[in-house]
Amino acid sequence: MTYRPSRRSLGLAVVAGLATTPLSALAQSPAGEGPPAVELYRDVAGVEVEHRGRPALSLELTAEEQALQRAGAGGNRPTYAIVPGWFEDGVIEVDVAAELNGRGGAESRGFAGVAFRLGDDERFEAVYLRAANGALNVPPPPSPRDVRAIQYISHPDFHFSDSRAVAPGVYEKGAPIATDSWHRLRLEVSGRRLVASIDGQVVLEVHDLRLDRSGRVALWVGDGTRAHFANLTIAPQSRSGD
Repeated sequence: MTYRPSRRSLGLAVVAGLATTPLSALAQSPAGEGPPAVELYRDVAGVEVEHRGRPALSLELTAEEQALQRAGAGGNRPTYAIVPGWFEDGVIEVDVAAELNGRGGAESRGFAGVAFRLGDDERFEAVYLRAANGALNVPPPPSPRDVRAIQYISHPDFHFSDSRAVAPGVYEKGAPIATDSWHRLRLEVSGRRLVASIDGQVVLEVHDLRLDRSGRVALWVGDGTRAHFANLTIAPQSRSGD
């Protein structure tokens, strides 16, 4: 893997800055094979890399945020890089490869995914992968990790622990993924419904999304993870009558 310093600002930015962004600038994110463009970073550091022969954007938690999580702040926090785009319903697709960076706790699993419907209040929904729990790892993960490779959450009041408490196995499923391997993550969102696919295979369906609103899209990374992202496309769809 070859690291190259990004030409984009790697400074941290608070989501409150979204309030000053004109709506005219929040159009569909352009498709591209290379690293996704980023407007704002929230407790993550980003660098452009070449990973497994592909140009990508690599994200990790900042040292400060990683220390907070190791001290017990919990996961599923607002740690992401916000990309250009305004989104309510439609399709988000991105290539993801996640690996452990050795800085997280014992429960680090290679957490990487997509946050959406993100607002100034830092509320968001997200679907993320636990790469180390994927069925394609050798050896495969033990039970129950083998059915916990992809997860839906809503921050701040419906994290993975909440979903396991109220509906075990509904908001997380197994998936054919592995650590440090490229996978195509596709999210189809319509109102309260979401269908998530990996490499063309449907692996998770949610019928009661928590945030039915417009918002931003972001690339999300969690504890102890180096996440690589490439070839991001965002295709918003208008609702009937809009």
